[in-house]
Amino acid sequence: MEIFRELKKVPAFAGVSDKELQAMSSCFKAEICFFDKGQEIIRQGDPLDKVILISKGEANAQNEDMFGNISIILNLKAGDFFGIEEAYAEQDCFKDTLVATEPVTVVLFDKTKIISPCANNCLCHQILSKRMIKTVSSRALALTDKIKHLSQRGIRDKVLSYLQTQSLLAGSRYFDIPFNKTELASYLAVERSALSSVLGKLKQEGVIDFEKKRYHLKGKN
Repeated sequence: MEIFRELKKVPAFAGVSDKELQAMSSCFKAEICFFDKGQEIIRQGDPLDKVILISKGEANAQNEDMFGNISIILNLKAGDFFGIEEAYAEQDCFKDTLVATEPVTVVLFDKTKIISPCANNCLCHQILSKRMIKTVSSRALALTDKIKHLSQRGIRDKVLSYLQTQSLLAGSRYFDIPFNKTELASYLAVERSALSSVLGKLKQEGVIDFEKKRYHLKGKN
């Protein structure tokens, strides 16, 4: 079964037996879908009848205001769920758009099956609930980090706050970020030209070095 093979690839399900994965895909009426880079996996305002698990690739959760301005909220990787918070809050629609930033494979789970556990509290629900709680906790930390970045006074401070966090997460002064410059500007809520200017100055000053999405935080400022 293709869905079963996809679930086996997901880091979130490491250690889950083949039998349990097969039961899970059946219990939650799982479906598999594929998306190319740039495609919308789900759109803000779409009916929330599924919870999405990214099994391969990456995608950005983004929000569009009434004037058409787009802000990137989070980057999601393999093993991340999308729509959990809205599902458990009993929302009727998705509050953000999910866009593939590279070819993506997703597994869709029936929302009603997730938020309404079996009467006998089957093992499938226990396993998936633990994975989703971990995802929600990680996302809460990521959003806390974003608030910290956005609360900085200037663009330079926002950039350094973000890069320092990415360095800590990577455990190295050399690290990759999930955003290109346009996406990073959207994530930090700044103009792309202003961001490019700040990055250029930081590079000239020897504070950072970078090439595309690869950064080196030299730690002197």
